[in-house]
Parts: sequence; C-alpha cells; structure tokens
Amino acid sequence: MMLFDHTEGPLLLPSEEKPLVVFASHRHADHWNKSALELAKRKGKTTFVLSDDIPASEVHDGLTVKWVKPHQEVIVEGLHIQTLRSTDEGVAFIITQNEQTIYYAGDLNYWHWEGESDAYNEAMGAAYRAEMERLPSHLDIAFVPVDPRLGSFYSLGAKTLLEYTTVETLIPMHFWGDGSVCSRLEDELVEFTGQVVHLDESPYTWRIA
Repeated sequence: MMLFDHTEGPLLLPSEEKPLVVFASHRHADHWNKSALELAKRKGKTTFVLSDDIPASEVHDGLTVKWVKPHQEVIVEGLHIQTLRSTDEGVAFIITQNEQTIYYAGDLNYWHWEGESDAYNEAMGAAYRAEMERLPSHLDIAFVPVDPRLGSFYSLGAKTLLEYTTVETLIPMHFWGDGSVCSRLEDELVEFTGQVVHLDESPYTWRIA
C-alpha cells in the first residue's frame, strides 16, 4: 500500500498486516504533518519515504525512513521510486511496480502567477518543462496540482504534463476545497482520452493498494 502526503482525515487501510509505504513530498503543512509517523504503530511494516527538506528533528528514532532528494532513484518494498525536483519545495515521485507507474507531483507545478513578472513566469515554465522531460512516456495514474489561486492558469501544469506523457487516470489535487476545478479541467482537456477523477468531499484521502 502507498499513502501520499497525509495530513488529516480517515485512513482507509484494508489490512493491518500488509506493508505500507508513506510518502511525504515536502515540508509544507498541507503536505506534511508529523502525526503521519503514528502509522509506525500499526501491526504491519511501515516505511517512510520523506523529502530531505523535512526537518529531521521531527522524525523520532526507531522508524524505517528513506530520505530522498531530487533526481534520485531508490527501491523501497519492491517499489522503484524516482524523484523529480519540485518547482516549489521538495520532490515529486514516480513509482513503478508490476508494470504500473504512478506519478505524484507534490508541489511540482507550472506556477504561473498573474502578479509575477514575465521573466519569473518564463523561468518557472522552463524549470517545469525540464522536469516533465524526465517523465516516462506513459503514466497509469497521475496526481497533478490544479490550483485555482492561479486564476486562468490553474490548469497549465496539467496541460503541459500531457504534452510529455500519456495518462490513464488523472487525479486533480491542490485545489483548496474547490472541487469544481475537476469538471472544469475535464471540459478543457478536449483531446484527453483518459479519466479525470472528480473529487467533491473534504478531506481527501486517496488509497492505492
């Protein structure tokens, strides 16, 4: 089982005995809460894959932890994990197991802010595209930010990602409770043949087993 950036809400764990890998992409409070470390108390084995910008002082001894940085490859519990460099903080994850590939962006996004200079937004676009070039040609599942604070550019990261890879299931995230962006995104991606998942309840807990 894999759990990404859990900060609140119910944990739907089908088996106490099944190994669990808990990912944290970076230190921001909407992606990391040290309460997630309580999962180490479950009966099954729990391994934490944590971005190295998370303060080590928040992680107590006795846990099974793999610290990761951008552009690294590791194997954890049979998962082949690659990291990308976030355009904000920490890392994004590409996880492959049994021929299935999952992408979890964290805060890796095309952060095109309407109040920023053209130079800033162009540099952001270049940095984002550099990381997209590292994606595999196909993703089974992609968790992608669609942040309404970006205004009309909220979907730019998702659209740019689809220029570099094909996606079976796209799961919007980082939309600050505005679930309407899911249907808006689906309407905009007129040539996208995969599924856009609609999320309309909060808090959001996604489980991939």
